[in-house]
Amino acid sequence: MTNWKLLLLIILAVLVFVGVAGYGDFRETFGNLSQFPISYLLGALGLAALNYVLRYLRWSFYLRVLDIRVPLVLNCLVFLSGLAMSITPGKAGEFLKSYLLRDRASVPVARSALVVVMERLTDVIAVVLLAAIGLASLPLFLLLVLAAALLLCGGALVLFASRRGSRIFDLPVLRRWRTDLQASHDGLRRLAAPRVMAPAVLLGAGAWLSEGMALWLILRGLEAGIPIAQAVPIYAAATLVGAVSALPGGLIGTEGSMIALLQQSGISRAAASSGTLLVRLATLWFAVAVGLLALLWLHRFKNMAATSPDSTASSDSEAGDPALPSAR
Repeated sequence: MTNWKLLLLIILAVLVFVGVAGYGDFRETFGNLSQFPISYLLGALGLAALNYVLRYLRWSFYLRVLDIRVPLVLNCLVFLSGLAMSITPGKAGEFLKSYLLRDRASVPVARSALVVVMERLTDVIAVVLLAAIGLASLPLFLLLVLAAALLLCGGALVLFASRRGSRIFDLPVLRRWRTDLQASHDGLRRLAAPRVMAPAVLLGAGAWLSEGMALWLILRGLEAGIPIAQAVPIYAAATLVGAVSALPGGLIGTEGSMIALLQQSGISRAAASSGTLLVRLATLWFAVAVGLLALLWLHRFKNMAATSPDSTASSDSEAGDPALPSAR
């Protein structure tokens, strides 16, 4: 990310924070934030962490389906590093994981990128299913968004899972890349098989359910509780709106729709604004922080491996003794 893009992102995040706090009345919102019980915040962070654990299990499951083997610690760090890209539109930046696997484990980008594609697809399906729990209380606009998302996911799955889906590669504009695209389609067919999709969607639903429960817990901490069967669909629907908005991290779209849905559920403006700020801190910004720490750790390991005495001695020995074969 270039410096000017990072600056714009920071400015946008600050403006969203100020706008949400101002909408709920600065005095009341900051009063709610300053008096919020730390135990509830820690509980929300724990539920967000559960989201990462379940999504990691799905990521590892997909890698096994494609016969991609990665050491456990490296796999964990690569997955967590992808969380830093939660701030990118639609989490498209999570393709970073594919490049990290290429650099650290020699896994071709084209192979692991299929996993990132299926992660996003199963995320959308899981979020739509959770939002559908509160179908009766959702406004028409959100019902249309849910229907469109479900249709797009269904179409993508049919294309991925069908043998006939590869016929699209015969189009003149795609024919020159047919071999590579065919290989990708074969991988997607394996990932889109019902026996693979079922546990993947289940893990995705569990992951996003945990973050929906974080919203429910935060609202309880604000003494503005609503039933969990209302909180989870609100969180899911707001997340989907944020994804559709195509803005970094779903900023503006997620916050605006969440506040509107919370107020529609009878929560005051100040509590809705405070709850939205707190749940975004516990989910989006916590994920970005964890991802950045994992990236730093990966970078540190790479530097340590490059400068370790053993590797240096080994290199010197190979260079000085012509009888030793080159490691390269």
